Amino acid sequence: MKQIKYISLLVLVLIICMIFAPAASAHRVHIREQITQVQIKAWYGGGDPMAFADIEIYSNKSGEENLYQTGKTDEEGLYNFTPQLGASGYRVVVSATGHGDEYKFNMTEGQQEEAELPLYMQIITGFGLLAGLAGISMYISARKIQKECKEK
Repeated sequence: MKQIKYISLLVLVLIICMIFAPAASAHRVHIREQITQVQIKAWYGGGDPMAFADIEIYSNKSGEENLYQTGKTDEEGLYNFTPQLGASGYRVVVSATGHGDEYKFNMTEGQQEEAELPLYMQIITGFGLLAGLAGISMYISARKIQKECKEK
């Protein structure tokens, strides 16, 4: 009889936990980066900025490179542009007064999304976990009761 009380209490606690589990999940925080501007900085070997230098930006989409934008850097050697949708990488060519260089970078590196189960799958998983725990506790209780019965 004592075992039945413990099992009933355990089942009640598990049911209460299942009721409040989805509410706790609603307070989870999600963060993802969003790149809305890319800033290019060009400077000479001595550290002076390449002011008003010509700049060409080539985008790489599906392995094909196309000229995306042209322009000039500002007085601090900076140039900002909005990334092109679907472009995986860029090649930037900067030149001024006979000096120039090019730089390649990839926009997809380091941008991995974390896989997450949908809420209904989290709830089903929680029910499965609780049912498993309840089954284990019932099995242990049944073994104890069976052992007591054999001793009598």
